[in-house]
Amino acid sequence: MGSLKKLLLMYGMVLTLFYGVFSVLTYNSIQIKMEKLEVLEQEYIIKEEQGEVPYAFKQQYGKEFKEYERLQNRLQSFWMKWVFHFPEFKKP
Repeated sequence: MGSLKKLLLMYGMVLTLFYGVFSVLTYNSIQIKMEKLEVLEQEYIIKEEQGEVPYAFKQQYGKEFKEYERLQNRLQSFWMKWVFHFPEFKKP
């Protein structure tokens, strides 16, 4: 019975380690996307005010926005929305 407890404890520790590593990697990816979206959003607003938003630029912004939202909805990062402040960006 003692070896079963040790096995379950070891299994739990390994799962916790993997979850933690993936959470950190996802958080870093979210930070990178935030920085990229901040720049793209400013460019989008400027181009929209000028009345010229190229189709390729809209596609790129939409792709980055969807990736940003997808990263926040992963299993390892769904709780981060309540712990960290992730800014809201203009929907494409």
